[in-house]
Amino acid sequence: MFANRVPVTLLTGFLGSGKTTLLSRLLADPRMQRTAVVINEIGEIGLDHLLVGRPDDDTYLLKSGCVCCNMKTDLSETLKSLRRRAASGELPAFDRIVVETTGLADPVPMLRHLLADETLNAAFRLQTVLATVDSVLPLDASRDRPERHRQIGVADKLIVTKTDLSGRFEVMRAVLEALNPGARILDSQNLDAVMQAIFDHERYAVVRHLPDVCWEKPTKGFGREGQAPHDSVSTLALRVDEPLSWPDVTAFLQQLARRHGEKLLRTKGILNVKESPKPIVIHGVQQYLYPETYLDAHEAGDTTSRIVFIFEGSIEAEIRELFARRVSRSAEPMPA
Repeated sequence: MFANRVPVTLLTGFLGSGKTTLLSRLLADPRMQRTAVVINEIGEIGLDHLLVGRPDDDTYLLKSGCVCCNMKTDLSETLKSLRRRAASGELPAFDRIVVETTGLADPVPMLRHLLADETLNAAFRLQTVLATVDSVLPLDASRDRPERHRQIGVADKLIVTKTDLSGRFEVMRAVLEALNPGARILDSQNLDAVMQAIFDHERYAVVRHLPDVCWEKPTKGFGREGQAPHDSVSTLALRVDEPLSWPDVTAFLQQLARRHGEKLLRTKGILNVKESPKPIVIHGVQQYLYPETYLDAHEAGDTTSRIVFIFEGSIEAEIRELFARRVSRSAEPMPA
């Protein structure tokens, strides 16, 4: 059962964004059989109509065949416990895991667990990060809690909710595309599309569809008007056509992590390097750089390198300077 690593989807979203409703709809679908769901508090989400059994104080069985686990320890221990109990037959076997965070959770520590814990990565792999975004409640950084914007910033896929009430999906999509250009944006009313985001079996779904952009000025959609830059969340994307030097790239990433690890919410990319015939996938959360892995081949002959940085504060100039000094000797970034 665990010969291959189990894909993990992180489902986040701010209080009242409709994450509860979306999760309930997903879990009622028969296609979610053989899914384990890890939640922070069973009382926080309306699952009563889905429950069929309660093996113990922490684990529930759902009508669709899902296993629902109440996370009382940290994420790492909870996932490892699920693995052991399923392997022993104590719990039903599962093929995937959905981790649902609380509405006020900062997703970055969980991402760090999923990417940096070597024992965890022996059995599990991060598949994708979903974040629900309320289309009724405007995005207002002068009033919102910072967790809301960090959830949006680190997501691979943004699920716009309550569009049946607001009719603002296209408006929200335009706003979110500017804030997180690397994310796919879906309407929660299209449950099949959301389900496909969870069942996306590409080996590295989180980086397969990085934005096709050149080195560009960061998107700063979260900063308040007149506020200090250190409170903003920005996205910086680069694309390089020429093959890169892997030692230069690693030196750049390591030095950037040492300098600004706490400000780097997420780093992800697919690189074409001189030293490898296969594309290299990179992941990072804050100062933690996950060991590189490889894709089987470039997609449709596309040999460009793409890296996306999601960060807080005014570190754009230092990223550019460091990239130019460490990497541009092996490949020049395309002009914006």
